[in-house]
Amino acid sequence: MQLAGLEDAIGREVGEKLEHIFADHNPCLSVQYMPASRSEALLLSGEIDGDFPRLPEFAPYVGAKAVMVPVPLISGEGLLVTSDPAIKSVDDLGAVTLGLRRGTKWSSEAAGGHINRIFLPSYDIVVDMFLRRRLDAFLIESNNLKQYEAQLASATKTVVRQGHAYLWLSKKNEKYLPEITRVLTQSDFQTLNAYDQ
Repeated sequence: MQLAGLEDAIGREVGEKLEHIFADHNPCLSVQYMPASRSEALLLSGEIDGDFPRLPEFAPYVGAKAVMVPVPLISGEGLLVTSDPAIKSVDDLGAVTLGLRRGTKWSSEAAGGHINRIFLPSYDIVVDMFLRRRLDAFLIESNNLKQYEAQLASATKTVVRQGHAYLWLSKKNEKYLPEITRVLTQSDFQTLNAYDQ
């Protein structure tokens, strides 16, 4: 089966684990890495067999075209990063500019009605703009924040969401759901705790 994984550090780590675990099982899984928006489109069109890591809230977007494997691949937190220690929630932002990585639905939902937001293609660009003071705040997953910890040591970080991310299979591959669930449950696969890494 051909899966799509996010082209970031966490996506690659989970993808490598999945390929290793399923190398000796049926179905055998292989992973391509790509942006979230592309993998979603390919999953919905049936051009790929599965997509990860995705939140349970992915369900309304995929409807009956995909099913979630009920074993979490990642647990972590969504964080609001600001340079102002007085800001502890999206509601505290006022008119400041909020940066969001394009394709991350959780961050769009967490941003709520905040009007002054900018969507950017990667966290590298988001963090760079924040450090150059072109953004006042941004949302990021704890696992992705790890690679920027040194640069953001003085920034204020507030948890705005906790959750798990899963593998989603295209509906045509639903027949593999019991076997994939069994292998993940019985293997040495451990949910990647993104915050504790």
